[in-house]
Amino acid sequence: MRFWIIISLLLSLTISQAQELNLSELRELYIESSFQVDKVNKLYELTKNNSIENNYKKFTYHAIAILLRSKFSLNPIYKLKSFKEGKEQLEKVINQYPKDIELRFLRLCVQDGTPAILDYKLNMDEDSQFIKNNISTSSEKLQQFIIPIFKILNDGRTSYTSR
Repeated sequence: MRFWIIISLLLSLTISQAQELNLSELRELYIESSFQVDKVNKLYELTKNNSIENNYKKFTYHAIAILLRSKFSLNPIYKLKSFKEGKEQLEKVINQYPKDIELRFLRLCVQDGTPAILDYKLNMDEDSQFIKNNISTSSEKLQQFIIPIFKILNDGRTSYTSR
């Protein structure tokens, strides 16, 4: 009996480490995807078979990959279609998990880089304040991912409304 308990514990530990490692890989790919279309495509492929129900974080990164694909597209019709699809998916998952710092951070990054003509900058102040108020409660790995980028985005601003 003890043998099976130990095996179960080891398996669950291995699975949780693999999921965290996988999330770390997605975070790294996200950073690289801002500059390289091949990384966007890799992020898209790694996350395409996920739903909010089975893995909402991977679903979120899939929405981000769709948004980033629109950034690199030359076809204006595809660009707008992809942007709308990614935006809808991102908003859908944030509506279900509004207290998830990582999701709010990703939306802040997207909105910061979105042209004003697309009118997708409405949540920047709210998300920024939410992150400031709650980052200390998140895991060390998540803090290491968010804080350097967050500092660059904020760079002393108190409001995003002037953008």
